Amino acid sequence: MRAFVAAAAVLLGSLTSQAASAVDVRVPCGGEPPTYAAPGPMPDVRLYYGDELGANWAPHACAGWEPSNVAILLVTAGSFRLSGPADEIAERLGAISRYHDILYWSHTRASWRPLMPESYALSGPDSKLKRGDFTAQEMMSGAPLHFYQTAAGKFAYRLQVREHDANRLVVTMENITGFQMLFLPVFKPGDAKLLYFIERGEGDVWNFYQLTALKGLFTPFMRSGQSSFINRAAAIFRYAAGMPTDADPPLALE
Repeated sequence: MRAFVAAAAVLLGSLTSQAASAVDVRVPCGGEPPTYAAPGPMPDVRLYYGDELGANWAPHACAGWEPSNVAILLVTAGSFRLSGPADEIAERLGAISRYHDILYWSHTRASWRPLMPESYALSGPDSKLKRGDFTAQEMMSGAPLHFYQTAAGKFAYRLQVREHDANRLVVTMENITGFQMLFLPVFKPGDAKLLYFIERGEGDVWNFYQLTALKGLFTPFMRSGQSSFINRAAAIFRYAAGMPTDADPPLALE
C-alpha cells in the first residue's frame, strides 16, 4: 500500500508539472521573448484558467511575482507606433480620470461600454483622498501611487513604475482593497495583479506586454465572460498606445 501511495504521489506530481508546463507564458524580461502582434489596434490576447496553469503558478522570476493559485490569467502582446519617449506613455497611464473614457466591447450587452465607470487618482491609499491626475514626472519617480476605480466592484489600487528610461517602462498594479458578499471575502487585497512591459523595438515601433492575474472566490463563475475579458485587455492596450479604444472591429465577438 505504501508503495502504491508513493507511486501515485509521484504520478500526481508529474501530471501537475506537465499541466503547469503546458502553458508557455513568456515575459520580455527573461527567457525566450514573447511574440507581438503587428502594429495596430488588434493585439494578441490569450486567456488561461487555473486548471491550465497548475497550482502555485508564477511567470519567470524576473517578473517579481510569488507563486500563487491564479484563477484567470490574461496575456496581451501588441505593438504600436510612437515617435516620442516613454514619458508620453507614462503621462497617459497617469491620467486616471481618463480611464472612464476607455471603452470595451461587451459581448453580453452588444455595445461599447466604459471599462471603468468611475476612476480618479488618490493622494494616499484611502479612497476618500481624491486628487488630480498624476504627471509623467510623478509616474517616473518610482514612488507607489494610488487610484480608485469601479469595475465589477469598487477598488483602490496601488500603481508603481518599477523601471523606466526613455525607451522602456515596467509598471505594476495591484488592488489594495477588496469586498465581501454575504460576509465572505469574495475579493481580497492582492487578488488582482497587473504587470506591464512597454518598450521601444525597431524605429518608432513600441512593444506592449501585459499580464493580468485574478484570484478570489468569484473567479470560477466568470468563465462565461471570456470575450469580455479579451475585449477589456484590448481596450487597455489601445488606450496605452494612444488609439481610439472603440475602434471596430472588437477583438472578440463571441
